[in-house]
Amino acid sequence: MEFSLDYLVLREPDILSDYNPVPEFITEVLASNNTFPEYEPKEPGVYSTILEVADKANNSRYVRRIAIFDKTSEISIMSSHRLFISSASNQSNYNWQTTPENVQTTLNVQWENHFINEVHEHGHFLASVQDYTARLSDNVKRVDYKEIEPQFDDNEGNRTKKEIPNINSIVRFELSHRTPSTVIPTSGWEDIVPMKENKSIVLNGGNIRDGYSYQVWVRAHDVMGNTKIDSTVVYFDHSQPIIYSPKFKKNVDDGKFPFSSRITVTAKDEHSGISKVSFKFMVNSTGEVKNQKDFRIESQTQSHCNQLPKECYCISKGECFMIDSVLDIDNCWLKVPIDRVKDEVHILQISVYNLAMLSSMITYNLGEVNSFKGIKEYYSPSNITILKTSDTSLGISWIQAPTCYERAGILIRLFRPDNSTRDFKVHKDATTFDLTGLSPTTQYWFQLFTKYGNDTKFEMSGSPAILKFQTAEASVGFPPGGVAGLSAGFILLLVGVVVVLLFLGRTGRLQPAKARMTQGIRTIRNTIRVRSHTNGGYNNRAYSTKFDDDIYFYGQMESTGATNLKISRKDISLESELAQGRFATIYLAKYYGNHRDAQTVAAKVLKDDQKEENVMKMKAKINFYIEKVGHHKNVVDFIGYVEDDVRGSFMVLEYCESGVLKEFLISKKSDVTVDLEERLFRMVFGVCLGMDYLSSKKVQNRKRSFCYHIYI
Repeated sequence: MEFSLDYLVLREPDILSDYNPVPEFITEVLASNNTFPEYEPKEPGVYSTILEVADKANNSRYVRRIAIFDKTSEISIMSSHRLFISSASNQSNYNWQTTPENVQTTLNVQWENHFINEVHEHGHFLASVQDYTARLSDNVKRVDYKEIEPQFDDNEGNRTKKEIPNINSIVRFELSHRTPSTVIPTSGWEDIVPMKENKSIVLNGGNIRDGYSYQVWVRAHDVMGNTKIDSTVVYFDHSQPIIYSPKFKKNVDDGKFPFSSRITVTAKDEHSGISKVSFKFMVNSTGEVKNQKDFRIESQTQSHCNQLPKECYCISKGECFMIDSVLDIDNCWLKVPIDRVKDEVHILQISVYNLAMLSSMITYNLGEVNSFKGIKEYYSPSNITILKTSDTSLGISWIQAPTCYERAGILIRLFRPDNSTRDFKVHKDATTFDLTGLSPTTQYWFQLFTKYGNDTKFEMSGSPAILKFQTAEASVGFPPGGVAGLSAGFILLLVGVVVVLLFLGRTGRLQPAKARMTQGIRTIRNTIRVRSHTNGGYNNRAYSTKFDDDIYFYGQMESTGATNLKISRKDISLESELAQGRFATIYLAKYYGNHRDAQTVAAKVLKDDQKEENVMKMKAKINFYIEKVGHHKNVVDFIGYVEDDVRGSFMVLEYCESGVLKEFLISKKSDVTVDLEERLFRMVFGVCLGMDYLSSKKVQNRKRSFCYHIYI
């Protein structure tokens, strides 16, 4: 039979214009051979059997019987809905009931939606059955033709037309209760009538003692006679744990935290053990709560406890506990603001909880908070290491000092030989930096400070880290100012070349000029080729890769403001490879995570070798875009970054479909029009806007192949 969602009943399948259901089994039995046929269905279900009785005059009457066939299903337990004692303490996860000794109490047992026969429930095996509707007609109006008369329909037996009362296709519940046992009771079961999923049990006071327990079993039956049993145990305790004076050690060196103190909490409960210790740090004068921390106390094994009989004890539940709990606290939990001048006295409120979640409390005077290490103490970085030295720069690294306060920044104060100073402001999370603009063969020294707090209220570290050093000998090359001049000159040269080409093309003198320019360009190329093999060329920042990694101190930075730029790997589809770089591959990709149609982007992904240096460079580029570059319409936009890729983090960038400027100029050199001329001027103006923005951010492009870094 099928279930009708419209009428919420079982019925024989409808005959439709495009569907004519065939009966599972049809047979004919003659009166002369009155044997009873048998048929076993292939799957569980509710089956309708219709018997037609006919005489020789072709008079017929019909009888229907309904049956459930099921040899495979069983009752299951839904773990999301538990069997529990709802009258027990919810804080103890309904395992402990806090009833006083020798007092009558009630156990409220609940098992809502705990048992189910999923096959019967999903198949609606116990639903009501619709009256039979005639399926055939000979187009002649006759009474009761092919119908089942009411007296011949199924109104007797276990499965009739009526719905069978049930809960999740369970038709009967039984309950038994007594002291805990691993053996399922064979007697004393009580039917739950009327059928429901809860029961109250009244216990007399003689069954109630602290540490005692009680077990309740529930047995579920389905219509096929399958059963399922589950049980729960509840424990009793109404007494609070005992707590003794704690032992306190201030400023220990072997603690779990950079600035640690240690507390030994001594507490005991012979009935329900100790499950949790809670610390509340309070200002003595005002009662202000500065912090609160909870510690879960783990139980011990019986064998471990037997080895320490004076330090360990066991409860009737079978769990064992240590009397002393040694707990480390972080001095930073005392939370003294950086602008707080007046000293404070803190009180530690210690609360211990047993398994029934009953508690006892004691207080301990911690004394003046400034006596704790890390409080009102501001340390400078340590372990300064020189990474590289040149004639004009010094690369260094350091280790951040542990602190209880938020870092606001790092300051490097450089002292020149004439005792004049120069300050370098460094990102608060950086661990490397390059000091630039130095003079060759000169002795310097610097102080390294950490700034704590914020821009309005801050403290500088008291004892700065100090390092003396000397720069290397001078090398031949462009001075730093020459780089900026060369960049500006190149832009002007580019504009001039475009204008001259347009003029020559319109006056018909382009071909002779082109021949002379070709010879000149050949000469310039030869000169550059020779220069690139000299030391001076190598050290020139305008076209050398020696300083390419200046920004990679960002590689060790943890960016705090980039969560909105983080992209899930499942939202990026790498379509095809566009180009190969030194350590990364550029892919054409689709981005599906912006709640719009798929966006075409470029993905810069690490190569498969995944060298540590390259991983650091990729992280540096990501942090550099986030912290330094920002967004501008004339700078390739940084859309975001992916962290959860097997090859490591990669960048998602704006895709410029027309490619690089040089290739565009080459493709248009023989097709110069007025529209193209206007477009070129707009391009040059856009390049200037982009470079002006980068200059305002103190970002320089030191690549020799400048045209390859302008995209359209």
